[in-house]
Amino acid sequence: MVDIRLYIGTLVAVLVFFGLGILVGIGITREPRAEQLYQRIERQLQRYREETARELKKRDEQIRQLDSELAVLKLKLRANEQFVEKLAPSLVQNSLIFRNIALVLATPDTDGELVARVQAFLEKAGAKIPLSLTLVPEAIQSADSMSWRKVAQGLGIVVGDADDEAVKSGVWKRVALLIRYGDPQNSWQALSKAGWVKINGNTQTPIGSAVLICSGQNQQDIMQGKSVVLPFARALKNVGVRVVVVTSTMTSAEVVALYQTDELPTVDHIDTPLGLLSLVAALIGHQDHYGFGETARRPFPEPEWFVQQKQQ
Repeated sequence: MVDIRLYIGTLVAVLVFFGLGILVGIGITREPRAEQLYQRIERQLQRYREETARELKKRDEQIRQLDSELAVLKLKLRANEQFVEKLAPSLVQNSLIFRNIALVLATPDTDGELVARVQAFLEKAGAKIPLSLTLVPEAIQSADSMSWRKVAQGLGIVVGDADDEAVKSGVWKRVALLIRYGDPQNSWQALSKAGWVKINGNTQTPIGSAVLICSGQNQQDIMQGKSVVLPFARALKNVGVRVVVVTSTMTSAEVVALYQTDELPTVDHIDTPLGLLSLVAALIGHQDHYGFGETARRPFPEPEWFVQQKQQ
């Protein structure tokens, strides 16, 4: 009689070996396919690497070509700027004759070379620059109400029970009037002692126009512009001073736009020959937003305006 356990054990062994045979067979039959798949993927990767290398080589060649074209354009641009720079003084000659213009620097960090260039060009146009002011926005912005009242009293303003905003408005108006009609009593000392301004020149000469030279890139510059520089520019405009706000091409568009909200003429490329021409155009009455920035409306003035000015 056959033992049932031997029978079951034999059956299990047969099944196990049968399963192993199937697995080995599957592996043997699939191994070529896996190898083929690997080779196909490798060929595709090789083609991709070759195509990428060709595209990179083409891109590098295009970059070299663009760099060469850019260098040529820069040379042409520089040649054009030199031509305009040499022509500009004769174009604006006597356009601003008999005019007293003040330079107002919105920050002590304003580029001295740029200021000197602006002043020299205005003088070539016939203007006189008797006064140069440098605002210290940090000191003015951080001043408390007592400091404002002390400055107001130093300027001859009766403060009384006026609120803080009225005192500030009165100070700005008084300062604007001192610029417009001159300061024979030397009231500017009140602002100098407070550390709000630095004065260079003759404060007694009446001023008809002011060039406000601004700069700035960050949010702090914008805040100081809103709280200090813009109220001062408005006060000058309200007492009859023709104000032109100028910036360099490095100044952010947001800073330039800050002064355009009050319909003040602006020049956002004062560090270029065309910017200097635009400044003179604005000062003789052709006011606009000049420049190459996104907030500008006109890149440069019409040459006929200077011709017409000489014929008048």
